[in-house]
Amino acid sequence: MGATVQVDEELFDVRPVFAWQRTIGLVPSAQERHTAQRALNVALIGWLPLAVFAAATELIFRSGTAHSFLTDVAVHIRFLIALPLLILAEADAIPRFGHVASHFLSAGFIEEQDRERYADAVKSTRQLLDSKVADVAAVLLTYIIVAGLIYNLRRFEVPAWYWTSPDRPLGLSPAAWWQALVSLPLLLFLCMGWLWRVLLWWRFLAVMARFDLRLVPAHPDRACGLHFVSSSLRGYRLLAFAVGAIVAGTETNIALRIGQQPFESKHAAIAVVAFVLLLAAGPLLVFIPKLRTTKTQGIFKYGPLGATVGKEFEQKWLDRSRTFDEPPLDSDDFSAMTDLYQVVGNVYEIKDLPFGWRDLYNLVIMALLPFIPLAMMAVPLTQIFQGLMKLLL
Repeated sequence: MGATVQVDEELFDVRPVFAWQRTIGLVPSAQERHTAQRALNVALIGWLPLAVFAAATELIFRSGTAHSFLTDVAVHIRFLIALPLLILAEADAIPRFGHVASHFLSAGFIEEQDRERYADAVKSTRQLLDSKVADVAAVLLTYIIVAGLIYNLRRFEVPAWYWTSPDRPLGLSPAAWWQALVSLPLLLFLCMGWLWRVLLWWRFLAVMARFDLRLVPAHPDRACGLHFVSSSLRGYRLLAFAVGAIVAGTETNIALRIGQQPFESKHAAIAVVAFVLLLAAGPLLVFIPKLRTTKTQGIFKYGPLGATVGKEFEQKWLDRSRTFDEPPLDSDDFSAMTDLYQVVGNVYEIKDLPFGWRDLYNLVIMALLPFIPLAMMAVPLTQIFQGLMKLLL
């Protein structure tokens, strides 16, 4: 008797265990996810105190801190756009991961002898996602990274609102300390949560790829029926935009502060696209050996069938030495032959990847959208306006 397995759309939800995360609204309730409210909470926690501290420092020291803060594109994008998007992306991605995971079982891909192993994969995934050790490690790693960033800060590399008088600890302003102790760790912690989730998603699919899945070589999706896993790619759209926004914001700051040409940021944009594609499509690559093996097996199964039917068809209709027992146009042989060869053709057209390049277009576009304002900085506004007028007229 196979194991009974319950898989819901929340399978790949990360449930932090620290009480402070529940207090500030990072943890969803048992009944609802409340992503919009949580996104607003992290934006307020990450950005609002920075603005308040920067304004207070300006009032006290008259150092131009407020102007420096307001013109810091990176900090606004980082905590008003990217940080909330990391929360909002959960509602898009987590249910898709859960649906794909459950579809392996509900659609009959899992053989009876593998149901218990499938149940173990689901159970271990839940345990790892809820791991206290992983949670503690993420917090420690977050503050180690932040400490390294603070230690290597140079005054000429960051906006003026980071600094106050030299006699203060490290010379950091109150706003900069809030960013170092709260805002930036919050951003990094959410990013690590996503990386942990994607790693476990990769691990889960790798386990599925090792099963003797019940695949259909002649399936019209040209992926033996596995094309459904590509639906997970759409779940990365907001995440791709968030990653692009973080990098584009930093590159915009560099362009504004030191006069770097915006087009010099193309390498950063390319790196973002490569990272997003690896993050999203990388886990699906585990099915390449399975698809290649199934294609080879399918060719040896369906190939002889197609050859046999083809020979019988030629003998009946193309042998000039015989007379036709029925008019060719009234026979069903031609449509049957076409249908069969279409089925056999599906086997020979099996792809190595369970997704198409069109499935990746949205991710590339979302990752590059934040770089558009940066690219426009290199083109005069009058030239853009003239180009638009030419298109319209």
